[in-house]
Amino acid sequence: MKSKVTTLLVSALVLAGCATPTPPVLNPSGNPVKFVDPILGKNGMENARYVLLEKNIADGKYKLVSMSKTRQPITNERQERIAFNADLTGYAPDYTDYAFETYADSGNYNQQTVIMRCAGFPLKTQKYNPCTSAFGELFIPTGITKAYVAGSMSANAMKAWQDPARNRIRYVESPRFALSQAGVFSRLPELAAAQ
Repeated sequence: MKSKVTTLLVSALVLAGCATPTPPVLNPSGNPVKFVDPILGKNGMENARYVLLEKNIADGKYKLVSMSKTRQPITNERQERIAFNADLTGYAPDYTDYAFETYADSGNYNQQTVIMRCAGFPLKTQKYNPCTSAFGELFIPTGITKAYVAGSMSANAMKAWQDPARNRIRYVESPRFALSQAGVFSRLPELAAAQ
């Protein structure tokens, strides 16, 4: 009996360790740096700092290309640009082409999500928006998933929601992983001093 209790205790500790939230990223002043969903907005863009990342072809990891007070152009389809506000407390993808709206999910207690409906999928070098960015994720409302699981939606209807070519709705996912992978958070003092 004692070994079962010990095993359960160890299992609970391991699971608790897996559920531990990631520590907050702090700016040079010691303030938390957080994702602003979906974009920084006009006020947040005043005196912004820009980070240009590029996904490496060989290993698929993001690398830092540049940090600047000037918006750098995206020159290939593997690049992403993120803006940080002046005091480095907020960041978001630096989309230059967008038309956001709020989607109220009637099948999930009217949960609201900021989305963009894609009119097309141009090259990222021409229009940088959630439809061309790696941070623009396919949006499938929870109510749709619930309806499918409950059996009130056909497999074909669900496949239409899962198909990026047919479902043209996107939401913005945090670029935190890419920024961490590229080592940007460890270089925030350098970003603060960027010219």
